[in-house]
Amino acid sequence: MIRWALAASLALCAGLATAEPVVMAAASTNRALTAALESSGMEAATSYAASGVLARQIAQGAPADVFVSANPKWMAHLIETGLIAEENVRVLMSNSLVLIGPPGAPGWGELAMGDRLAGEVFAMADPAVAPVGAYGKAALQSLGLWREVQTHLVPMQNTLATVAAVSTGEAQLGLVYASDAMGQPVEVLWTIPQDSHPAIRYLIAPVGQGGSARAADALIAYLESAPGRAVLAANGFLVGPGN
Repeated sequence: MIRWALAASLALCAGLATAEPVVMAAASTNRALTAALESSGMEAATSYAASGVLARQIAQGAPADVFVSANPKWMAHLIETGLIAEENVRVLMSNSLVLIGPPGAPGWGELAMGDRLAGEVFAMADPAVAPVGAYGKAALQSLGLWREVQTHLVPMQNTLATVAAVSTGEAQLGLVYASDAMGQPVEVLWTIPQDSHPAIRYLIAPVGQGGSARAADALIAYLESAPGRAVLAANGFLVGPGN
């Protein structure tokens, strides 16, 4: 409630003249969308959180103009409730999963998972709420690693919290999107095989509850343009055909 109430206040303060859209987007898109907004010269009121949290807020009336979801099920939920038109939903980009460790952590082949986690914490966004957690759980189950991880798992609020826990050594291992680890004080130990989990797709769509439909359309058009995609790619996301 607080997040979307803040976004609403920002939008109202901006005034009708600026017509700033309210963008509610998956936490893992924060750096990339911030960079894209700066590159575009556009203004927007932004709210970042787990996709499930944002979808519920939108369903409760949050004044969103644009929704970016890291999990198709939450976009589908808003389509089912009639808040988003299915024909307006598009794939914006994709991502990869990586295992990370604190700075200086041994390479992936140097230490077994069980040895790394003995008496230690595995950090990952909550699979029940955050798409990265759901993708991560599916991958670890597919790879036969979930049992080793499960008893050490401490669910994080989002990927940003996971990176923070690992970078400070509070967690010895973490699972995040590749884009989250980019440029951060962590060691990328392993890029998880793409075929071990459902395809990661970030979906974008206009919502129409914030009153800035034109600005929302312009922002979406920029993100889908060559310059916009270049910014997203520079921030670790996969863009282009097939993504």
